[in-house]
Amino acid sequence: MILTLILFTLLNLILAAFDASRIKKGKTINHFINAVIYTALVAGTYFLFHNWFLIAALLFNRLLFFNIGLSLFRGLPAFYISPKPASVIDKIAKSIFGKNGWLMYLVYAVIFTGLTIKTLL
Repeated sequence: MILTLILFTLLNLILAAFDASRIKKGKTINHFINAVIYTALVAGTYFLFHNWFLIAALLFNRLLFFNIGLSLFRGLPAFYISPKPASVIDKIAKSIFGKNGWLMYLVYAVIFTGLTIKTLL
């Protein structure tokens, strides 16, 4: 399962780089398509391992590595929070954490770490 976490981390960074290049070119991001693709990959992982802790860890992996990667690939601060978030998840996060990206990602990292430990036990 550790390999799965590593592969998803790499995938999230690749997808973040792809979306960053689209944003830099002035193109829009289709969040629905991204969500469907990621959901399918996570569902496939569930059918392989039948481990809900792994699934939850993969979702927090996405929140950490994709979001921070996207910001960095765009030349923004790592803990950047958009003033006008486009995705539903980003809108919910902003309503909870406001502009405090550092706190948001700290909470995500703690949850991700706990889920990863539980997954590997």
